[in-house]
Amino acid sequence: MTEVSARLPRSTIYLIDLGLLVVAIAWGASYSLMQMIVHAGVGVPLFLMLRFALAVPFMALGARKSIFNIQRGELVSGVFFGVLLYVILTFETLGVKYTTASNAGFLIVVSVVLVPFFERVLGGRKQHKAVFIAGGISILGCALLCFGKAGFSGANSGDALILLAALVRGYQIYMFGRKSPGEKFSLTNITLIELVVVALLGALNVLVFGNFEASQFEALTAEIWIYILFLSIFATAFAFIMQLYAAKVSSSTRVGLILSLEPFFAALFAVLIVKDSFNIVQMLGGVMIVSAALLGRWAEENRDVLQKRPN
Repeated sequence: MTEVSARLPRSTIYLIDLGLLVVAIAWGASYSLMQMIVHAGVGVPLFLMLRFALAVPFMALGARKSIFNIQRGELVSGVFFGVLLYVILTFETLGVKYTTASNAGFLIVVSVVLVPFFERVLGGRKQHKAVFIAGGISILGCALLCFGKAGFSGANSGDALILLAALVRGYQIYMFGRKSPGEKFSLTNITLIELVVVALLGALNVLVFGNFEASQFEALTAEIWIYILFLSIFATAFAFIMQLYAAKVSSSTRVGLILSLEPFFAALFAVLIVKDSFNIVQMLGGVMIVSAALLGRWAEENRDVLQKRPN
């Protein structure tokens, strides 16, 4: 518990937890909703443009106290992380088009396990053996999840695209961790710029690179618009604002544990909404991936203690 959270009323802490739970639910539902959107015929660039363009005004409200004092460093960081976010979501949305929503929800969690490996390879930071154990568990979990139903014949490009998204997300988390210490930038401003960049890149792709097709706009039925609005408000603007606020007043462990429920909600909504099915082997794989992520997070938060022990 942080010093700030220790001073907060218990009811406020529970409200923050509830807000984070809503984020986990929204993110879990997003895989099924994205799948229905792209299967309806909406292209990935158009979807990302609409989702983030609609989210920007809500995020701007959250940044209203600092939006008129954006620093150059915030602009540079926002553009950098916005480009990474666009790449992540492009892989993720394309991936969910070709794999199951439940697979996507579990495989993206691999990003958490990859962060310490980026720290080791790119940052030269030694890691405890627990990190490598988590990596091994994660790889085995991925294998069970991807091949547990139909063996190697069950492999598909969607799973590969989601793992690519996880790879880039892991790098994004690593870079954000490198830039954050000692830099007195507004994370709210950086996040707002990220959202604007994703919307602009989506628009650029739609208008300039030939992804402007009438059939895509015909696919934007009232039902699809509701899905996009839900993703814009709850899975994007609210999710970012809630995370930024929770990071200031709650412990990273508490936040991480609540948000780690995302893949389980992804599986639940995949079964309820798009009628996914998976067997016990795949379920075991999903649990192993989440367990590996939690082990990796624990190793990171207890790094100082673990480094005093022999590997």
